[in-house]
Amino acid sequence: MNRKKYESKSVVSSYINMRLQNPEVMILVKHRESIVGKHVLDIGCGSGRTTAVLKNLSSSYVGLDYSLEMVESCRKRFENVRFVHGDVRNMNEFEDGEFDHVMFSFNGLDSINHESRLKGLMEIRRVLKENGLFVFSSHNRNHQYAISRPKVKFSTTPCKQTGNFIKFFKSMRNRSRNKGYQVFNDQYAIINDVAHHYAMLTYYIDKENQVKQLECAGFEAIEMYDTLGNMLNPDSDDKDSAWIYYVARKTTQKAFD
Repeated sequence: MNRKKYESKSVVSSYINMRLQNPEVMILVKHRESIVGKHVLDIGCGSGRTTAVLKNLSSSYVGLDYSLEMVESCRKRFENVRFVHGDVRNMNEFEDGEFDHVMFSFNGLDSINHESRLKGLMEIRRVLKENGLFVFSSHNRNHQYAISRPKVKFSTTPCKQTGNFIKFFKSMRNRSRNKGYQVFNDQYAIINDVAHHYAMLTYYIDKENQVKQLECAGFEAIEMYDTLGNMLNPDSDDKDSAWIYYVARKTTQKAFD
C-alpha cells in the first residue's frame, strides 16, 4: 500500500540512524539460540537497522526489502552481505525450509493489504524450517491513539510556527486523499494514521485476532511484547502500546486448512 513512500529518499535517510527497539532487544536475548550460528532472513530490512546485529550473530544472513532504494542503501553500508530486492508475497528465490529464523520488524507486515498479508504469512511459513521462529511487529488496534486527525502544534518561535503550519496543511492534504480508503471490520482495520504526515494506509489488528490469524497460517504465537519490552498476556491492557511484537513458531498444521 505504501511502496512509493518507502522508496522516497527522505524516508530512506530517516531509517538509517534508527536503533533496536526494547522488545527487539528482549527477543534477541531470550531467543538467541534460534539466531546464533543459524540461517536468518531479515524481511523489511530497510536501511539496515537490524542488519548489524543479526549478521554478526547468524552464520548466514539475508536481508530483503521491496524498496530498491532501501536495498541499495544497505549494500552501500554493509560489504559482503547478501541483500535481496524482493516481495514477501512471493519469495521464490528461497527454498522451502531454508531459514531457522525470520524477522519482519518495525511493522513492515502492516504496509500491505489483508489478502497480501495472508500470502506473505504463507510464504514466511514456507521458507521457515520446522519449529523455526517468526518474529514480527504489528500496529495495535487497541492503541488509544490508533485513530487520529491532524492537529496544529504551536510554538513561540515564528520560524518553528511557520513549519508547524506547513506540516499541518500537508497532513490535511494527505488525510483528504487517503481517508476514503480506510477499512474497518471485526478482524482488522486499514487506517490512515499519523505516520509521515498521514501519507500512508496502515494495517491494524488486536492481539486476539492476530493470534487467530497466525494459527490459521500455521503458526503458534508463543510470546507478545509491548513497545517498552514488557511481556503481554492475551488479556493484558495494551492501550498505551502503539504496536505489539509477536514471537511465533512454525507448526506442523498446514497453512489455512
